[in-house]
This record gives sequence, structure tokens and C-alpha cells, in this order.
Amino acid sequence: MKIDSTVDKGGMMTRMEMGMAAHMPVDVVSWRHTVRIATTVATMSMGLALTAGCEPEGMAPVEDTRPSQDERILNAPTTMSDGSPIPMHHTETVATSIEMVSKGQIGGMSIDARGNIYNTNFRESVWRTAPSGETIELSSDFTSASGNFALENGDLLQADWTDNRIFRIRPDGTSTVFSGAGLDGPVGIVRRPDGDFIVANHRGGYLARVPREGGAAEEVLRHEDMPHPNGVTIDSEGSIYVSDLDGGTVFKWLPTGELVHLAELPGRGNAHGVIAGGALYVNKIWDHVIYRVDLDSGAYGIVSGTGNAGYDDGPTGIATIEEPNGIATNAAQDIVYFNTHRGTMGREFPGRVIMRRLVLPD
Repeated sequence: MKIDSTVDKGGMMTRMEMGMAAHMPVDVVSWRHTVRIATTVATMSMGLALTAGCEPEGMAPVEDTRPSQDERILNAPTTMSDGSPIPMHHTETVATSIEMVSKGQIGGMSIDARGNIYNTNFRESVWRTAPSGETIELSSDFTSASGNFALENGDLLQADWTDNRIFRIRPDGTSTVFSGAGLDGPVGIVRRPDGDFIVANHRGGYLARVPREGGAAEEVLRHEDMPHPNGVTIDSEGSIYVSDLDGGTVFKWLPTGELVHLAELPGRGNAHGVIAGGALYVNKIWDHVIYRVDLDSGAYGIVSGTGNAGYDDGPTGIATIEEPNGIATNAAQDIVYFNTHRGTMGREFPGRVIMRRLVLPD
């Protein structure tokens, strides 16, 4: 690990009613294969059924070239980067599928104290899914809804990457500007122990501090190895973890002001990250995997996904995921929820945001 000395200068559908009996088949074309999603909309604990071989009318079948389960077992990594065994996790699909009109993108994700889960499509929409499974479009007033942060009173801080602003959305969907000046492509948001917020400015290439009551942002950290900071999360000791989208670097910014190069994850596309179960989980959006990173040593290993895009539930080494971006954990920190994208990145046609979850080892 490399340590740098720095100074902290600041110290789909618009609405989907979800009931036990609702059943909505939807045709979509996935990566390298065609599937029909039979979305059984029920409680949050039920799964999403995938039935292969049902092609949209007029479309020729696409050959499924993904590795078989036996091949994935043979190729599955068994150790972390330091040689220790990879803890076994289990990936499950949550009974929620949101149809949206987007540029084939997904945004951030957070969970509030009541268990409501917030998802965005990196465009106009923010959705809220209640513990009962009911999902509503909370707001459609954004240009590029990216990262967010759920407050204890039910409000949501939502970053807009294009507009360079953070909004405060209330439970009824009304919103006001929380911060604007000093932001440049805001994405991830996290709160420090002193109550102020740290925002990753992806386009500007720096972290900024926003006062707890809102207002202008102040740049507090910039580093040449962190050209596009994306996700931010914080541990119980106040250290902030930053994932850089342009490369594979994960940084640990200590309360003392020291910046630690914690890990270099293979490939590019570090998306959002979250602390859960005493470890850091980082989505690799372009590699279709989730890494588990040790908070102290930086040792890492893949705990979900095989590198091949897919939607197979199962244990580490078997489960497949597609373009994971937003990630959040429940109050007990024993389950990590993440959103994935079904469709083609950067294309103008309806895509899918599908919520899945990673059950952590005991």
C-alpha cells in the first residue's frame, strides 16, 4: 500500500403497483442471449423467474455463448489476492423489475432507516421501493440522477451529474436544491461524523465538502491517481473509501488526512462501493463482477459474477451479474443490495433496472 500525505481543507414504468398476485411477462434481449422475464411482483424476499428461449416477435434467436455452470465452477477463483480463501457469498434476485426509458444506464442506490430502497436510472427518474415491495417513481425531475444518500427523516439527497447540483427530495416527491456551487459532475455522497457531506465529483476529478445544512461545496481532496472519483463510502472510524471509475484504484482517506492507495482492482470501471460485514464491496460495472476488499490490507477477491454478463442466482463462482453500479446495505449489514442493468449501455431504448442482493457469510 502506498501512502500520500494530504490535507483536508474542510476538516421504465412511471409507477408499478406491486401485489401478491401481479404477474408481468416482459420481452427483452440480454447480452448474447434472448430471455423472457416473468416478473413475479410479490414480496422483497421472492425471486425473479427467468425463462430462456422466448424471443420477441420477428427477432431471430441469439446463440447463448456463456460458459456452462460446470465451466464456471472450474474457472471460479478460490482465493483472495493475498492467497486467503474467498468467503462464500450468495447472489439472489429481488422481486422487483422496473421498466424505464433511459440511455441504457443505471445510477446510484441507497437504503434508509425504514428499509426503503432508492434506485435511479442516471437520467430523469428516482424510484423508492418499500419493504412491502411496492415501488413508486418518487421523482422524474432530473437530467442525470446519479448517486444519492438517504437521511434518517425520510429525505433523500440526490446528485444530478449533468446539472452539477444536489437536491433534497422529501417523502412526497417534492425537492429543493441542497447544493450547487462548487460541484462538477457529482456522483457519490457520504456523510462524515461531523455531519458534513463528502461528494465525489467525477467530471471535476476531486472530492468536495458540503455543509450539513447545504450550500456551496468546497474542494477538499484531489490526486493525480484519482482522475474520476465515483463511489464513496465511510467506515465506523471515519475513513472514507473512494473508487475511481477510470482505473482500478480504491483509495482510503484517513481522518488524519493521509490518502492510502488501498487496492488496485483488475480492469477498469470501479462504480459505487459500500461497507458491510467489516469489508468493502465494490461494483465493477464493465467487468460484471463485485469485489470484496479488506479494509486494512487491501486484499481483494470476486464474490459475485464471473466476468460474463448474466442473471444466474447462486453462490460465489456460479452467480452471474450484468453491469452492477449502485450498491447499499441494510441496517444489519448482512445483506448488500445492488442494481444491475439489462440492455445495451449508451443506447436510446428502454432498459431494465433489476435489483439483486448479495447475502454475506455468517
